[in-house]
Amino acid sequence: MIGPTLLEYGTEEQKLQHLPKIASGEVRWCQGYSEPGAGSDLASLQTRAVLDGDQFVINGQKIWTPGAQHADWRFGLVRTDTKTPKHEGISLLLLPMVQPGVTVRPIKLINGDAFFCETFFDDAIARKEDLIGQLNRGWTIGKRLLQHERSGITTLAGGTIKPDPLALQKLFKQVRHDTDYDLLDRIVRFEMRKRAFRLTQSRTIAESDDGQTPGPQSSIFELCAANLEQEEADVKSLTIGMNGLGWEGEGFDASEMNMTRQWLSTKRRTIARGTDEIQRNIIAKRVLGLPD
Repeated sequence: MIGPTLLEYGTEEQKLQHLPKIASGEVRWCQGYSEPGAGSDLASLQTRAVLDGDQFVINGQKIWTPGAQHADWRFGLVRTDTKTPKHEGISLLLLPMVQPGVTVRPIKLINGDAFFCETFFDDAIARKEDLIGQLNRGWTIGKRLLQHERSGITTLAGGTIKPDPLALQKLFKQVRHDTDYDLLDRIVRFEMRKRAFRLTQSRTIAESDDGQTPGPQSSIFELCAANLEQEEADVKSLTIGMNGLGWEGEGFDASEMNMTRQWLSTKRRTIARGTDEIQRNIIAKRVLGLPD
């Protein structure tokens, strides 16, 4: 996510410093966008970054940050001007996570994991050289980064994966009662939608001759991918009946308990990385050209 953004907006010094380590996996990154009062309405963010000589002093809080407890660096949006309209006065900064002014607290989720975190900044420091693009012009860059996210993590990447020709048969075999025609019908319909989605992914990759990340069209892929992931978890859980709700105890094996946690985990997918409503708004305005 930050790598393609640096290629597009970063200075030569920033590219040389960060891209080799991103490519080699030497350094872990996390994202600082959402705040307790700024999720879907991200432009309402209040985390402040004040330029003081050759460095920014940062104060505020971010939330729902994946992997923050393991990250070496963070890229994030901060408010650098409070006197302009909310979509202005925002900048994109790179910030080293290992410093006295940064506190990370994992958040336990309903599936038992603690992958997401909240982060507190108390006079945290970022160098002036760690500003991406122009000061107070980070909103456009931040939106472009989200297009890389929506097209890269699960959406277009899946277009290079060949579908399992036996996937349908495997799901059928798991159904406890072969006379459950409603469930069998749902499995077939899901598999048809999943394969159609992958064909669309493959076609988009094939048509992208210049290798560029799609623009607002990436919201279509994110919207569909999120709903398909939830549907797949639902279908797999239903195929094994009550065992698809196993959490602990001798009555459930490891795969069944893992399936329950995966089913719970997918509930966040239509909220994380932009809610369904946000994706539909982007599609309506930027792809279909409908009026506000």
